[in-house]
Amino acid sequence: MQSSHFQKVVNIGLMGMLLITPSCGWAGDASNLKLNVPDGVRLTVFADNVPKARHMAFDDAGVLFLSRARDGKVVALPDADKDGKADRSVSILEGRRAPHGLAFVQLDSGYYLYVAEEEQVVRLKRTAKPFTYGKPEVLVSGIPTGGHFTRTIKIKKNKMYVSIGSSCNVCIEDSPLRAAIWQYDLDGKNGKLFAKGLRNSVGIEFSPYSGELWGVNNGRDWQGDDHPREELNIIRQGKDYGWPRCHENGLPDPEFGKESGCSNTELPAYTFTAHMAPLGLEFYQTGNLPKRYNNSLFISFHGSWNRSVPAGYKVVRVILNGKGEIQSHEDFITGWLMPDGTKQGRPVDLQLSPAGDPYLSDDARGVVYKITGK
Repeated sequence: MQSSHFQKVVNIGLMGMLLITPSCGWAGDASNLKLNVPDGVRLTVFADNVPKARHMAFDDAGVLFLSRARDGKVVALPDADKDGKADRSVSILEGRRAPHGLAFVQLDSGYYLYVAEEEQVVRLKRTAKPFTYGKPEVLVSGIPTGGHFTRTIKIKKNKMYVSIGSSCNVCIEDSPLRAAIWQYDLDGKNGKLFAKGLRNSVGIEFSPYSGELWGVNNGRDWQGDDHPREELNIIRQGKDYGWPRCHENGLPDPEFGKESGCSNTELPAYTFTAHMAPLGLEFYQTGNLPKRYNNSLFISFHGSWNRSVPAGYKVVRVILNGKGEIQSHEDFITGWLMPDGTKQGRPVDLQLSPAGDPYLSDDARGVVYKITGK
């Protein structure tokens, strides 16, 4: 379903140059970037010069924290004067192995930043406001490395949920940790398998409607342009989502699947064009966008690399009803994929600020965008 609302082309490069003070070293990487943005929506550059920008989380003061996985860093991006752009980049962690998922939690013992790294989960206790944190404490160790190396973490009701991707495109895994989501206590103890058969669910988020865990999943490669379709799943405890035996709507894998082998696997809640690589998702009930976007699930598609006709490189809106049930979908922001097939960015993560504005990271361009209404 295509949006019926007028789409306008916004020159983000010019907007970024105007909004981000050159003397701070933030402007430049967004020059000449033009994106298709719906009428009534404003897209600006919140932070530039943040290479390999991946997952985000807001702390208790409303400051955006960002992981730069391939650079081994986690940074804070404060906007002290509230002008809609980051004032500076504050280093929180450096020299780490693929820090990716971020989450904050207040415990009786203090305020903590949790970081999901490639081979472990650590937490850092804040020792002084705003940005002084202690040494990383290892909570979960021994996560297998290689293959899909990013780890995503979410926290709810004193439990943490860690998404660990597969070691391969399609194979039988040696470790039950892979292609799965695991649940732990907040001290890293009592780890148990929450759900399996998820090849690479980089984006996971709890629904504010039902409280259930939702997640996007990257399907396997080399089955042609149209299969398997990318998945949006409602991830429930103890369920098997099929990989490597089954894909999309119960389709057996040509190498590992059997017709009867899909009967006990969970079907996706919704599917999208194959190979678009969904990486981030964020629920949006109300906020600063036009009211027509109330009750939405926004999904960022990183973009295809093994498709004859490139697809993805955009943000899609999944339209929900007032109960949080899926109705349909439409494109929300496009333009990172140019008409000639070249790419000018790759969307990664979406995060809703406490003030009600979605933020979007772009690891190819090294940018964090702010999305708001006019």
